[in-house]
Amino acid sequence: MAEAVVPDYGLYPYQRQVLHDLLEALEGDGLAGERRVVAHLPTGAGKTRIACHAAAALLARRDADGQLAPARPGGGPGGGLVVWLASSEELCEQAAENLAVAWRALGNRPVAVHRYWGDARLDLASLGEGFLVAGLQKLWAANRQQRDLLTGIGERAAGVIFDEAHQAVAPTYRFVTEQLAAHNPPLLGLTATPGRSLEPGDEDYALAEVFNERKVAIDPRGHGSAVTYLIRQDYLADPEFTPVSVRLEAKVREPGAERDYSRADLEAIGRDLAWKEQVVGLTRTALGRHRRVMVFCPSVRCAEESARAIAGAGFWSESIVAGTPSDERQEIIDAFRSDAPEPMALFNYGVLTAGFDAPRTRCVIVARPTTSLVLYSQMVGRAMRGPRSGGNRRCQVYTVVDTSLRGFGSVVEAFRNWEGLWRRSS
Repeated sequence: MAEAVVPDYGLYPYQRQVLHDLLEALEGDGLAGERRVVAHLPTGAGKTRIACHAAAALLARRDADGQLAPARPGGGPGGGLVVWLASSEELCEQAAENLAVAWRALGNRPVAVHRYWGDARLDLASLGEGFLVAGLQKLWAANRQQRDLLTGIGERAAGVIFDEAHQAVAPTYRFVTEQLAAHNPPLLGLTATPGRSLEPGDEDYALAEVFNERKVAIDPRGHGSAVTYLIRQDYLADPEFTPVSVRLEAKVREPGAERDYSRADLEAIGRDLAWKEQVVGLTRTALGRHRRVMVFCPSVRCAEESARAIAGAGFWSESIVAGTPSDERQEIIDAFRSDAPEPMALFNYGVLTAGFDAPRTRCVIVARPTTSLVLYSQMVGRAMRGPRSGGNRRCQVYTVVDTSLRGFGSVVEAFRNWEGLWRRSS
């Protein structure tokens, strides 16, 4: 008689393939730069879970007494600390929670998950083994107060993981990354969009350079693209894209090359009466068809006023912006994530594009203009959890502006936009 044993922190077949290829790339031959790679997966495909498996594998190479276990063929020495870098509190918290869950299932001894973002305080110079989840800006500021702090942490690093790796070319973030990687620990980047601009430019080439132009992706198994494969296998929802046009009275300047709309222009759009009427009307229509609707607005004012208008029409409706208190934000998110049967609309500006997981989201309204494929893909991805990930078989995406921009009607095109800059490691 056979008994099925289900792992507590298991992986889908395609995730196991990506993990295998990542670990091969990260072992490398010990040469400078060779142990660097980006994991390129669509939003909703499980980048965090795969990376937690990789982090656990890197840390588990130490034995129960804390001594470095014999290196596998081709692998260089490692330390007792896996450093996870992220730019937002949401991403940091998501990583810390998942690392703790992963290590309980995969670990071989007790270790600590150190948190270093927001108001948290740590003596970074004397950290024990385990995981360090750190905000990039906070690490940068700490290193300015204590020179050589980052290289000291890097000396003990069993690996460095950079969440939302397309941000790695920002000057301060790149400095932090290179200091931590000075002693050549494995460096893993995570992203759905391994580039920053619609037309590949200097920043995109610089990003590829940080990771030695190496990336690992899902084998599409004859489906043409990873996105198509994941949709057909029910890992991702099949999106229906609907463009919605608005004639703006607000005067908005067309952004220059490699730039997005300015905050002043976004605020002007958010004040536009026709714009707000379209956003509110579209949301009411969506709530008649879908239980969970997320709306990305062009300004704080637009998000808050639209949420009040929808609430006034008798629907559950809330807004989250950067200034929303943490406790209130969590209460709103928990309600939106719940299985309550009533339709709910969640408006936001400048947050919830990454590090936010609400699988029941069935509809996204992109109600802010952007020339960033990265941002657009992140917004669309909030509705693309498939049935096998607790989400939906189909989802609806309304794009209110910029519908003529290349890549803004198809996540497949957005996902493949920068292929020419990278070489595969598998």
